[in-house]
Amino acid sequence: MTKPFFSRDLAVDLTVSPPRAPFADRGRNALWLVGALWLECAIIWLWWYWGSFAHLDFRDPDDAMRLVQVRDFLAGQSWFDVSQHRVSPPVGGPMHWSRLLDLPIAGIIVALRPLLGQAMAEIVACITVPLITLATLCYGLFGALRGFVGTERALLTVALLVTSFPILTQMAPLRIDHHAWQIAAAVGVLGGTIAANQRRGGWIAGGAMAMWLHISGEGLPFAAIAGAVLALRYAARADEWPRLIRYAFALAAGSAGLLLLTHGWEASLAAHCDAMSPPYLMPLLLLVPALLIGRGIAGHTTVFRRALPVVLAGGVSAALFALASPQCLAGPFETLDPAVYRYWYLGVMEGQPFWAQGLSIAAIVLVPPIAGFIGIAVALRGEKDSKRRLQWLSILGLSLGSFLVSALVLRAMSVAHMFALTGNAWLIASLYTKVTARPRMTERVTLTLLLCVLTPVGLASLAMLGGNAVRAEPVAPPAEKPCLDSAQVEALRSIPASTIFAPIDLGPAVLQRTSHSVIGTGHHRNVAGIGMVLRGFMAPPDEARRILASTGARYLLFCPALNEITRYRKIAPDGLGVRLLNGDVPQWLRPVTVRGMTAMTLYRIG
Repeated sequence: MTKPFFSRDLAVDLTVSPPRAPFADRGRNALWLVGALWLECAIIWLWWYWGSFAHLDFRDPDDAMRLVQVRDFLAGQSWFDVSQHRVSPPVGGPMHWSRLLDLPIAGIIVALRPLLGQAMAEIVACITVPLITLATLCYGLFGALRGFVGTERALLTVALLVTSFPILTQMAPLRIDHHAWQIAAAVGVLGGTIAANQRRGGWIAGGAMAMWLHISGEGLPFAAIAGAVLALRYAARADEWPRLIRYAFALAAGSAGLLLLTHGWEASLAAHCDAMSPPYLMPLLLLVPALLIGRGIAGHTTVFRRALPVVLAGGVSAALFALASPQCLAGPFETLDPAVYRYWYLGVMEGQPFWAQGLSIAAIVLVPPIAGFIGIAVALRGEKDSKRRLQWLSILGLSLGSFLVSALVLRAMSVAHMFALTGNAWLIASLYTKVTARPRMTERVTLTLLLCVLTPVGLASLAMLGGNAVRAEPVAPPAEKPCLDSAQVEALRSIPASTIFAPIDLGPAVLQRTSHSVIGTGHHRNVAGIGMVLRGFMAPPDEARRILASTGARYLLFCPALNEITRYRKIAPDGLGVRLLNGDVPQWLRPVTVRGMTAMTLYRIG
């Protein structure tokens, strides 16, 4: 009898195929899926903003000012000089912005200028850079979470990211200001905090935070939050020391290096309360040796011994800050001229707390992160592994801290929503598992659709509807649009280059579209120029004439639909701005006919 070529056992082993890995875990499928989510979002954004590209119709004055800064840099302005010389001439308007963020915009313009010309190269750069930032955020968030929550839930988190309007609005085409890069830096902090490798995680978190602080002083509270989370991790587990000390070292060394790289030695020694400078750098540099010395003395065998050097190092650094830089204790804006602070800064709603906003906006700030907190609570309740519980607690610390900051300052909302996405995704995934176990298809379909309410766009929509239901809030028409229309501002090109006394919010558009100079823009370091514009429009005509004469401005530009101007009705009813609103033009202002200008009026100052 002929024996089979294979034994029965071997034949059975060969016929049973091992279970295939999920689609997302095969090859590079997950990366392609992240790319597909980014591409879907990019296509929608390109379609949505298509009509704004040809004339670079920025939706925020800061975007226009960023392009002006890039143009000046490409025209030969020093790498170390970010001031605007066409603001408040001849002194110039000081700026606190980072030169590093000009590089991607400038690089694309330089690369494409020989092929497309200057104007088209600028358009492509202003469209491309925000989308590059969005891709960085999508892939960075996926990479930060994949090792912790798994591929599928990391992909779900990215999918939720591209439905979060408070985040995406900072990365829309033409949005070239610095807010998007701050969110990207926050993703780096998140990834470094929960990275499996403590050493690598410390370098990543510290480096990302150093970049964040360099981009904007708005990162200062987040640096403290991240430091507190890493300190608590070390107090809980001795093996977290490499992450903490490397975070502190990378933060201090990176901040010092970036300061020198972008400011030079002499300017790096100047003290400022609104950006990385000696008042903040010196405590950071002290933090590292204080931690090392404290740990060497106290040891690390108990929770108390690990917590002691952290508390002492933080206290010593805080004391140095308070003693050496008391002027910065009140914050970067408290030192503004009282009139500028009251009549300009308090009117910048993105810098105000949630209770100063409309009810719908306040609800959008508060509601989506709450879903994230619930998701983190669900994860903690079901998690038995101590290391994974520590990871969830770390995410909770970052989320809660950023949530509190966003409650006090609206512009921090995007970062708070980003940190909450992980918990939000976990909540939806956990509920979906229960939904799929339902016996009836109609129930599964209905409940799956209801889960869409828990997405960022669903929660934001629910919050907005709830806010409007509680207190009807009429949607204000885009009254400022005629004032900021590209054709209206470009009509000023027909007159010789001069200094124009223009409203603060209109200044960047004038700089972007003409060769004229202005007195003030909404950038707080030029407090003298801002104050001059405010006082000029608020003062009675005779006093306003003296103020305008002192600026050297040849023309006054006026747009009655500008929100900045209409605010003067309450604060200065007898001021020049309201007089012009009412058609009461003083004799020393003579109207100038400018062809194509219909929404604004230009006056010669005599």
